[in-house]
Amino acid sequence: MRKSRTKLNHFNSIQEFQKFITETYQFVKNKFIENNHSQSHSLEHTIRVTNTCLTLAQRLGAKIDILLTAALFHDVGRAEEEKTGQNHAEISAEIAEDYLRNQGKQDMVNEVCDAIISHRFSVKTEPKFKEGKILKDADALDALGTIGLYRVVSYSAERNVDMQGTNKHFHDKLLVLSSLMHFKFSRKLAEKKSKILISFSNGLERNIDKSKFEKLLQRLEK
Repeated sequence: MRKSRTKLNHFNSIQEFQKFITETYQFVKNKFIENNHSQSHSLEHTIRVTNTCLTLAQRLGAKIDILLTAALFHDVGRAEEEKTGQNHAEISAEIAEDYLRNQGKQDMVNEVCDAIISHRFSVKTEPKFKEGKILKDADALDALGTIGLYRVVSYSAERNVDMQGTNKHFHDKLLVLSSLMHFKFSRKLAEKKSKILISFSNGLERNIDKSKFEKLLQRLEK
């Protein structure tokens, strides 16, 4: 049996941490209930990313209190981004910082907020700490495989993106994620999950051509 390499750095006991993380989850959950209606970046996505962080941490080692706190908060600012256009990672980090200071956990702010701010693919900010690297990989892994396929279809539907735009998203972002993983273990998981998206993308490309009316007219003229 593999021995867990996770550790607590800011709590005196597992019971103290369990109480904190349970209350933190409830706080985040309420934020999503109040503000977020996105299926592609839902509370369920946050829970999956948090679970994946736990799995990776047990394999790679990490400060579990920092990692799970950052994972729970990483997308909590999504709804505000939709309203204002401000980077949701920055908003999420601000919410997390306020929460931690109110809980008397100022010593967690630097590492938690670095992980949250650097998790976003489009910002290209590299995490300073191991926990941030794990969160970034876990978030990317949720964009791959069957769940990733569901999420990208939901994302496209939410924003009225057509087949060409959806397929472009596959090639511009999703199919390069495996090469950006920070750890060998997460890279292997990403490569396996990417195969599902590659198959779907290939199918899209074939059907995009068939759906063009100009192509139909050309066939009828022959």
